[in-house]
Amino acid sequence: MPGREDDDRELIVKITRNRAWRPLTAATALALVAVACGGGDNGEAENGDAGSGEAELAESGEVTMLHAFTGEEDLAGLNAIIDAFNEEYPDIEVLQEGSNDFESLARTRIGASSAPDIILHPQPGLLEGFYNQGVVQPVDNIVDVDQLESDAVGGLLDLVTFGDELYAVPVRLALKSLVWYSPQTFEAGGYEVPETWDEMMALTDQMASDDVVTAPWCIGIESGDATGWVATDWVEDILLRSIGPEAYDEWVAGELAFSSDEVKGAIEEYLVPIWTNDDYVFGGQEQIARAAFGDSVSGLLSDDPECGLHRQATFIEGFIEQNDPDAEFGTDYDFFYLPPILEEYGNPVLGAGDFAALYTENPAANTLIKWLTSPEAGEGWAAQGGFLSPYAPVFDGSVYPSDSSRRASEILAGATSFRFDGSDTMPGDVGSSSQSGSFWIEMTDWIQGNQSLDDALANIDELYAEVSG
Repeated sequence: MPGREDDDRELIVKITRNRAWRPLTAATALALVAVACGGGDNGEAENGDAGSGEAELAESGEVTMLHAFTGEEDLAGLNAIIDAFNEEYPDIEVLQEGSNDFESLARTRIGASSAPDIILHPQPGLLEGFYNQGVVQPVDNIVDVDQLESDAVGGLLDLVTFGDELYAVPVRLALKSLVWYSPQTFEAGGYEVPETWDEMMALTDQMASDDVVTAPWCIGIESGDATGWVATDWVEDILLRSIGPEAYDEWVAGELAFSSDEVKGAIEEYLVPIWTNDDYVFGGQEQIARAAFGDSVSGLLSDDPECGLHRQATFIEGFIEQNDPDAEFGTDYDFFYLPPILEEYGNPVLGAGDFAALYTENPAANTLIKWLTSPEAGEGWAAQGGFLSPYAPVFDGSVYPSDSSRRASEILAGATSFRFDGSDTMPGDVGSSSQSGSFWIEMTDWIQGNQSLDDALANIDELYAEVSG
């Protein structure tokens, strides 16, 4: 899936550009300042005892922040977090800049030795690249890593731990491992929510053999220049459940080939039987690449249901609300956790998220990084929607404004491991581009019948080798 999950709601959220540093203090608006390497005024340290091993903190000063948020909803959420921070630290001014060209802007700033104090990373791959350049600061001496390990969603910190040191803290998450359905359809068919992959396939067979729905699944991968990302998400969820998180990491890193027995075998065993069976997919295989991803979920809600199941992330609820404003969660539509395949890998979840990383030695920025690790830090954003806490096991779920967000948070809390969207973590040319050989393009060409699965996977491997070489 391209970039962050909320960016995919471009049909719903009006995108605006913000190319100037903007102050986010709770009380007053202060003058804009230029970004300077090393941040601003250090203020007075709370615990800056030299040689203590702990980072210096400050209760006053200035913090600059770069991020990828450009949608109005995301900016409002970020404002809510900074406002809450300024209630506790009114003398620390936070200046933020968001850009649609986030990645190139971040590289430019760092290359020009004018890094912001903090960068909010939507993709851990870029962060790891900066770590390899030696330009990002570890945060082990700022936060309680042991406590974070206990509080955070399982496996989340692994994504931003390099060389046995933690280099970022999670700020928010989005959840992808969901199957959406209509409770009314399930009641009409006498269907039960499956708890294993085998049960889900049995349900698929049952739906295909009766007349409650036209077909078991609605699947659409059309997304303009980004057509195909839905296919990559399916593959990623399947691999997490069939080869496990560790092998998944090797695959994302290019150490396990797409054409390997493990990856190819999992696709053939778990994806192919659904996607290439015309009895299982509404409109048949040929419709998959034609159907817009945001519209395909509507098949669940029609008076004569086109389908009974739709695998998609939390953000698809926005499309449901747009297409059917009167539909109610829990009555007209609902979701369940995409079931596990092999018991040994537990209950993994696929998702996306944002991580705050430190790039300067600024005590005020240290204070903000430390504060962001508190479960309470996200309450203001959570109350507005579009936010899942990375500290789900200890986050107060009553803050969420909807039953759907509370349910998603419970799934995160029960996850045995969390892995980032693989196509977003791979090199961009491979995972999320519209060029020949990319994950998006090759999966689309395969499902359209333009090439065999073997050729598709071999083409991706060839491009990955070229990019890595």
